[in-house]
Amino acid sequence: MADVYTFGNAEILVADVLETGLMPEISTMTKIGEVLEDSASLTQEEGDKTEIFEEGNPDPKVIIEKPGSITVAFNIMNADPKMLSDYLGGTVGVTSKEWEFDGKKKSVQKALFIKPQQGLYFKFPKAAISAVIAGDLNQSGLLTLNFTAKPLSPGAGMKSVLAGKVSDLVPAG
Repeated sequence: MADVYTFGNAEILVADVLETGLMPEISTMTKIGEVLEDSASLTQEEGDKTEIFEEGNPDPKVIIEKPGSITVAFNIMNADPKMLSDYLGGTVGVTSKEWEFDGKKKSVQKALFIKPQQGLYFKFPKAAISAVIAGDLNQSGLLTLNFTAKPLSPGAGMKSVLAGKVSDLVPAG
């Protein structure tokens, strides 16, 4: 079996969550935006372990493990008023074309596909996505929209995270 090394972020795609709980076809998904170099990460928390002991025995009889949650974080460098409205809330003015924010945070759920240059891709049929504006407004800084996404259960008996090798994906077109 060949070694699999995962690196590089080729693209992050989004689509509306399907009522079936299945992952949308990749061809129907759109690129969320331009991901700032070196800003994307995928991490899983340690999780919880419950050890069950027999009285007087220092070694557990049973260990019950609960996996930790997965978090994807990335920064988009080409945010525009529509993206601010889509992921933060508010609206885009018809005439002014300005983002008009009323202070009410929007709850966003999307299907998410993370495709690296090589290695393992990750699919979340349903993910909670939150975003905040961050950055430096100077000559060497860049304003970004910083995203955090966590997989959600897409439905009873459905898988919340799917992963496979990029090399096994069917080529587009």
